[in-house]
Amino acid sequence: MQTRLHKKTKSVSVALLLACSMMLMTACGGNSGTSANAASESASPSSSAVTATAAADDESADALYAKAKEEGKVVVYSTSGRANDAAETFMKKYPEIKVEVSKVKSDEMMDKVSKEQDAGQFNPDVIITKEVSGAVEEEMVKTGRYIKYLPADIAPKVDEPYRTQAEAYANYVEFRTLFYNAGYYKEAPVTNWWDLTAPEFKGKVYTADPLSSPAFMDLFTTMVINSDDMAAAYKEKFGKDIELHGTDNAGYEFIKQLFANGLIVLKGSDDVLDAIGKAKSDAVGIAVSGDVSKNEENGWNIQPIYDIKPKTSVPDSGYLFIANKAPHEAAAKLFIRWMMGETDGTGEGLNPFNKVGSWVPRSDVKTKNAVSFEQLNLWLFDGEKLYNTAPKVRDFWIKQK
Repeated sequence: MQTRLHKKTKSVSVALLLACSMMLMTACGGNSGTSANAASESASPSSSAVTATAAADDESADALYAKAKEEGKVVVYSTSGRANDAAETFMKKYPEIKVEVSKVKSDEMMDKVSKEQDAGQFNPDVIITKEVSGAVEEEMVKTGRYIKYLPADIAPKVDEPYRTQAEAYANYVEFRTLFYNAGYYKEAPVTNWWDLTAPEFKGKVYTADPLSSPAFMDLFTTMVINSDDMAAAYKEKFGKDIELHGTDNAGYEFIKQLFANGLIVLKGSDDVLDAIGKAKSDAVGIAVSGDVSKNEENGWNIQPIYDIKPKTSVPDSGYLFIANKAPHEAAAKLFIRWMMGETDGTGEGLNPFNKVGSWVPRSDVKTKNAVSFEQLNLWLFDGEKLYNTAPKVRDFWIKQK
């Protein structure tokens, strides 16, 4: 992971040079004769830095199925086991298409796909992945290895930034936030991130290790990027301007003070929630929003906090892509439509993604949560800034330990 975060790319500058020489397809109206396979003509697309978008005109489920039957299968690389659940219902609906799902971590998937494509092997059709501190966008999307696909009939119902601003459509959105023990606290004990640096929470704050989870690191890196917000929240909490103690800004200062107040770092999100949720506890912990759905299964009594100043968190999005030169392109598009819930958002393929603690960024899909996606108090995910800043924050974190 450290190598991945420190890897440099010239993709942004190259994109500017190539932008005028390469025609891009838009999600809501490109030339229907252009396919995802045309996004890159070379076996190794790393020299190109233009984000391609698969054509999405006149591709109804029926039309795609007619083509997909000839292809016979669709190969999926996914970071989430939810793809397997969607595959089961898909194969019942479309029995002539076999879905092959391989579960791969996001960073390992990047390496795997890059090596395969550089060797002229185009194996996956569909990519379901989380970000790796901006590296997916910088190294895979801008180089044309992963291609955005958003059907024209579904696009108008997609919430921003996932319709036109983000690197791709995200079929579900989670984030890292604070959890508390609902058996001990009657209401959320924290309203401001700086509350965690106060004496009453000394030695009572847990987090999963950001050094082994990019999404946890993204939260702290985003605080550094949005240091003005953190400084304003500090003043609101303590009634005075923040004083830095050898740090560059309020984001770094928050991390430093969090460690000084006895931050406890555990391996993963479940470990954090085990620590605060199995017995009455006045401790709080940073964990994955989606883990609230495992309350009964794991014997927890925990609740997440969805509104913390200055912002609750940064999105951890489950993006959908078509792989460059997908060998089963029609089947890939059909499977993506299935996972998106089809045109009206009621399709069975969306069910595994629309869960408590996860949000589907579609205006026509009812959330399972008490708070809608539009109401979430989140920072925007800035992939380029995260990509360039995360290595510095990682080094700073290591020094605090």
